[in-house]
Amino acid sequence: MDSETPAPESSLRVNFARAQRQLQTINKSELASSSVEYQSQAQALVKLLKTCTTQVDQLSLFSSNETPDDYSTSELKLLLVSAYLGEALQKLSASENRVAILEEAAASYKKFLLTAQLLGIVDKHAVDVEQLLIADSNASSDRSKASDPGRDRMQKIERFKKLRALQLSITELETKLAGGDGAAGGKSNKEEDSDDDMEEVERDHAVKLIELKIYQVVDDLDILKGEMKMAQQMEEMKRRSAGNSEADGRSRPGPGALPDEASDGEWRLDSQAYHQIDPRTGRPSVRPVFNSKGQPTQPFVLTNSRQAIKDSVFRPGWALPTMTIDEYLKQEEERGGIISGGGKEPDAKPEIDDNDYEALDAETMKKREWDEFTDNNPRGAGNRGGNRG
Repeated sequence: MDSETPAPESSLRVNFARAQRQLQTINKSELASSSVEYQSQAQALVKLLKTCTTQVDQLSLFSSNETPDDYSTSELKLLLVSAYLGEALQKLSASENRVAILEEAAASYKKFLLTAQLLGIVDKHAVDVEQLLIADSNASSDRSKASDPGRDRMQKIERFKKLRALQLSITELETKLAGGDGAAGGKSNKEEDSDDDMEEVERDHAVKLIELKIYQVVDDLDILKGEMKMAQQMEEMKRRSAGNSEADGRSRPGPGALPDEASDGEWRLDSQAYHQIDPRTGRPSVRPVFNSKGQPTQPFVLTNSRQAIKDSVFRPGWALPTMTIDEYLKQEEERGGIISGGGKEPDAKPEIDDNDYEALDAETMKKREWDEFTDNNPRGAGNRGGNRG
């Protein structure tokens, strides 16, 4: 019996269980995503999930003519193969074919969403798969017309609420499953009834896992859009730089034709040269900026962009002062920007003689009048509407 070849469906379940364990191990791993060990684990997971995808396609498990009730719990879990493959592909950090990897991950996510929609598992109020696929297939101008920011925001809020509720429910179901798996021994009638209940819990757990993955995949697709755009721009920059380097290599003569030009000659003033076509040979000739006596042989412009770039590396992002405050005030005074003088200062108020009673009484009356005025007119009364009729 052991020597017989296992059925495709049984081998598929074994591979899928291995893939689930490997994915959980990678998600809980403390290794850096760019490390060699992490990438080797991710590549092995991608290879295993592609094998599972091929087996699912060969068996043709999922059909639009059936509902989730027509599938067993173990078969229903296999719907997650495409979603897990997209997640595993996102973990790969290959810089050469990054766009192709991201496109393959997006295709796996869309395949998962379409299959879930055919089976009627997708909540149309929270996730609009058709609108999501239309937005991906249209151009940027058509996407701006089809999308509604207000509706997208409400869908994100609804997805977040559903996701939190599903996470709590899945945690409770996993706790029940862990308690049921720990029980062992003979089975009585009551235990058989409890087994039936555990089967219902396991199925509910599988359905909720699929629903949770649907919301996560929708968010991952949004992230993939931005990452794919950046990867495309990076590849375009690499192609342009490669084309420019090839053009420079074709236009630059060999070392035998230009013996006086160093590799860093463009940054050195004494070795700068411009190329002229020699009428005798038809090849570019080199003429130095200075002759042997130090005299210039051609017009030139002093540039030091390389040093300027070096100086700006560890420079703060704000403008630094170029002079002290005293130096600035002295400069402004020399320019006439500071006015000094301005005429004779007013004389100090003379003190009242203690024997001059009339002057003392007049000063006292003046102070009393001012006190009466301040009592009748509190400070700020005119600003609070007190003078309005």
